[in-house]
Amino acid sequence: MNPMVAAAAAALVAFLSVPHAALGTQAADVALAKFTSAWDAVHTYTCTIAAHEVRGKDVQDRTYKLAFSRPNNMRMDIVGGAGRGGAAVWQGGDTVYGHQGGFLSFVRLHLNIHDPKAVSLRGTTVAQASFGALLSRIKGLKTSALDAKDVAGLTTLTAIVLDPAAESGVTKVVMIFGSDHLPVEYDEYQGDVVVDRVRYSDYKGNVTLPASTWKI
Repeated sequence: MNPMVAAAAAALVAFLSVPHAALGTQAADVALAKFTSAWDAVHTYTCTIAAHEVRGKDVQDRTYKLAFSRPNNMRMDIVGGAGRGGAAVWQGGDTVYGHQGGFLSFVRLHLNIHDPKAVSLRGTTVAQASFGALLSRIKGLKTSALDAKDVAGLTTLTAIVLDPAAESGVTKVVMIFGSDHLPVEYDEYQGDVVVDRVRYSDYKGNVTLPASTWKI
């Protein structure tokens, strides 16, 4: 089979296996299919996350180091911004294990995953931070429009939210993919205001993660 035909067929099969809620353009369908296929090939990864969140008049800027291993092993260390020095490990379920930054760093905590100490300003949990969680997020999002555009080696997927009231007021979600079809940026808007902007850098896929990664 022609390699280009085979690649297109594989992308189509991957997309058809994703029961996403939004009826999108062909370009959006292809972008999601490529994201799905790329994510399926990732077993472990590390990256740096720069996150900017807004809730009302409150603003939170943080930098995280993330380590992930399938199926549900996640570690996030806050290396910059609010809460610097904090860390959390999640291995599935409703509990995270970790510590806060600063003078409380010696206190080990077992917390519900939705505890205020364990979430970001807008309530994002450790479990929602992986690329797989982003894929599930966009698949399950009810939208009135879903489109994608390729510019300068990047693909921008834009989703217009059907019912903002059901999404904490979010009206638009934008995901930007790199040449490897994995996210380099994720944004949520309320009107013209960015209330959640997450940028990913230093990505390393299918790396060896020692057992100590999951110990605090």
